[in-house]
Amino acid sequence: MSSVSIRVAFNATPLLAPLSGIGNYIVQVGRAHARQGDVDAYSFYRYRWRHEFPEPSGELGVSGTTFARRVKQALPFRGLLRGVPKLGFSLGLKRQRIQVYHEQNYVPLAYDVPVVMTIHDLSWIRYPEMHPIDRVRWLERGLPKAIARASSILVDSNFVRAEVISSFGVAPERVHTAYLGVSADFRPRTAEETGRTLRGLDLVHGSYLLTLGTIEPRKNIAHVLQAYAGLSASIRKRFPLVVAGAQGWGASALVTRLHHLVERGEIRFLGHVSGVKLPDLYAGATLFVFPSLYEGFGLPPLEAMASGVPVIASDRASLPEVMGTAGILLDTASPELTTAQMAALLEDPTRRAEVAKRGLARASEFTWEACAAVARNAYLRAL
Repeated sequence: MSSVSIRVAFNATPLLAPLSGIGNYIVQVGRAHARQGDVDAYSFYRYRWRHEFPEPSGELGVSGTTFARRVKQALPFRGLLRGVPKLGFSLGLKRQRIQVYHEQNYVPLAYDVPVVMTIHDLSWIRYPEMHPIDRVRWLERGLPKAIARASSILVDSNFVRAEVISSFGVAPERVHTAYLGVSADFRPRTAEETGRTLRGLDLVHGSYLLTLGTIEPRKNIAHVLQAYAGLSASIRKRFPLVVAGAQGWGASALVTRLHHLVERGEIRFLGHVSGVKLPDLYAGATLFVFPSLYEGFGLPPLEAMASGVPVIASDRASLPEVMGTAGILLDTASPELTTAQMAALLEDPTRRAEVAKRGLARASEFTWEACAAVARNAYLRAL
C-alpha cells in the first residue's frame, strides 16, 4: 500500500447504463486502485457525487436516469438541463478538493483541475460510418481540445498510442500505454462448474463455438456467420454457433438476420449476457472467434484465453499486439480461410489444447493492477 493517497475524481456516468467495454474498464481500474490503496476516489454519476470508486449504480437509490427524468418533469424548459451535469461536476471538483480528474470516456466534463484522459481507440476516425453521427461530432468537437489540455493521455495499446501521436501531433512523452487486464473471474472451469449456467442457456460444456461482442457493424459478426456456414453439416451439428452481445448502433438489420438464423435452427443468439454468467459462457466454449475490424485493445479474446479456450481473432488493429503468438489470426477479407481455421481446430483436440495452453500463458501477462499503476504514475505527473 502506498503512503501517498491522491484525491482523484472519476466520471462514473457510463455506469448508469448496462455495462459496456468502457464501463468495465472504469470498474476494473477502480477496483485495482482500491486493492492497492493509493487513491482517494470520488465518483460522479451524472447528477451526484459519491466518495467511492466507480461501481455499477444499482445501489444508488434513485438512479441517475430516474433522477434526470424527475428533473425534466419539473423544468418547463428542458434545454436548461444540458449544462446541469457539467455544472454539478465542476462544483464538486472544488467542494471535494479534487487533485486530479481521470476521464476514462474520452472527453472530460470540466478542466478546473489537472486532467488525465484515456483514449481507448480512434475507430470514429478510421470508420466514421460505423458510429452514430452525433457521437462522431461530439468527439470531433471535444477531443482535440481535451488532448491539448490533458496532463497525460493513457491508451490501451501501442497501436492506439501510435495513432494518437500521428493523428493529433501529440508529443510522444505525453502518451502512455496502459494495457487492460483480465479479471480473476475468467479462468478454466470444469463442466460441473459451468453446468448450472449452461443448462439455463440450453448449452453443453465443450460443445459450441462462441463469438461475443456488441452487435454493431465494426464487430463484423457477419464474417463469423459466413465462415460458420461453410463448415460441414456434421461439424455444425456437433458444435452450434453461439452469438452473444447487446444490440449496438446500426445493428437492426444484423439482429433481424440473427433471429432468422435462430428460427431456422442454424445458430443460437443470446443477446446480452450478464457478468455473472459470462465466465461460464467463455469457459464452456470449444472455440472463441472474434472477427472485429478495429479494436483499441480487444478484451474478449483475452478473456477467452484466460478461460482456457483457443482463440481465432482478427489480424487488424491492436489484436495481433494483444494476442501475440498465443492465438490464430484470421483474415477479415477471407471467411473461407476462417472456415478452414475453425474446422482444423474443431477436428483436432490436441491442437486445440496446444493453442489453449499458449493462450493461458499470454493472458496471465495482463493485469488490472499493472493498468492502474500506469494511471497512478500519470496522476503523480499531473500533480
